[in-house]
Amino acid sequence: MVIIRIPFGSLNPAVFAQDVSQSIPDAVRRPERGEAPRYPIDMVIGNLGQGSASYGAYIYARNILSSLTGSNVSAIDSVLSGHGTLIREEIVSLRPRNYRIGGGRTESDGSTSFLIRLLSQNESITGELFIRQNENNEWFMDAIILEERRLISEIRDSFRYDFSPYERFY
Repeated sequence: MVIIRIPFGSLNPAVFAQDVSQSIPDAVRRPERGEAPRYPIDMVIGNLGQGSASYGAYIYARNILSSLTGSNVSAIDSVLSGHGTLIREEIVSLRPRNYRIGGGRTESDGSTSFLIRLLSQNESITGELFIRQNENNEWFMDAIILEERRLISEIRDSFRYDFSPYERFY
């Protein structure tokens, strides 16, 4: 068997998408009736997507994270008001450009938690976001816990993985 390695990003996505759609049967690409959609996996926080959390909790958590990834410091301040200046300073200094949200779950105390990752150009912060509903069924952020900042290159080096598109068949 001959394996040809192509550097990531060197393929034209439009050409690749055409080849995939012609070579992989629909039954493999689409979830079957009753099967959950397949979400990607982040090597740090695990499965991405809604998880077992409610749809409302998932959307609210995504809205919080999208507010934290903007360059608008006043939006970050309004989201993080009452959650400590150290967390605010850490997020503002990171200047995240993107986020990832791991599958949520309902905790024993009634809150819903999501594993999160905020990504800047060179660094990443991993953490957990806790939200809950008040008596009016409105969502609010209960807590956010962040780990230390890490270089993205360090994360990539610690998760060496050769992706095989046929992995699910083995």
